[in-house]
Amino acid sequence: MAINGVVTAKLQQLDQVLRELRSLGPLTVERLEQDWLVRRAVERDLQIAVEVLIDVCQRVLSIHGSPPAATARAALVACEQLGMLQKAEKYRPLVGFRNILVHDYDDLRLEVVTEIVNTHLGVLADFRDEVLVFVSR
Repeated sequence: MAINGVVTAKLQQLDQVLRELRSLGPLTVERLEQDWLVRRAVERDLQIAVEVLIDVCQRVLSIHGSPPAATARAALVACEQLGMLQKAEKYRPLVGFRNILVHDYDDLRLEVVTEIVNTHLGVLADFRDEVLVFVSR
């Protein structure tokens, strides 16, 4: 599959978000509590990153003639079945986090935000790499 321009643009956006988040260095709950601007930037970047993941899945499904998945989690499973992702389950917690971030932001735990930024950004890079391998076939 030749890489699609939309997919390329989305993956570039993901790379930009990862650079921005990594540039902040290790985050602490205290920093996010004290600096609302950093907190909002981190929250927005994480939302964008997960939405890129969802958008890329939906786009690849479309390119392969599949109808759009009804949910983000279904899109992950469909991309696993398509052979783009090794394990959809690896990315499901990010989708769940995005849902909390967008819909239940009152329940957002800063400990989870710092954990994702400090230790789990590699999962998003893994997604990018899996997509690139798939589209290069």
